[in-house]
Amino acid sequence: MRYYLGAICLLWGVWLIYRAIAHRKLVIAARERAASAGTEQQIDPGLAAMGTAMLPFFALYGGFASLLLIGGYFLSDLSAYVSILDLAGLLVLVAGYSLWMIMRAAYSKLGLDMSSA
Repeated sequence: MRYYLGAICLLWGVWLIYRAIAHRKLVIAARERAASAGTEQQIDPGLAAMGTAMLPFFALYGGFASLLLIGGYFLSDLSAYVSILDLAGLLVLVAGYSLWMIMRAAYSKLGLDMSSA
């Protein structure tokens, strides 16, 4: 069972990072299309402020979860059950999820036409 968890989490984390970057590119392209068409993104100001206010919490979650994983690995006998690759995979998964959530909150697709031109 060793290395399977790390490999799966590593792939999943890399996929989340890829999807976060792809989402950002799609939203930026949709915003540019909306600006050239003369329409603006219509988002409730309270909803936009709430999404922006959540950004530090997603980053803090990633940092705190990473510290817990690293501390739990080195301060306990977890190394007997999981490898360093497993720990690295879990850390990439946590970082990928945090980045994915940050991109989804910072680059909202509400009110945009997301179909490609």
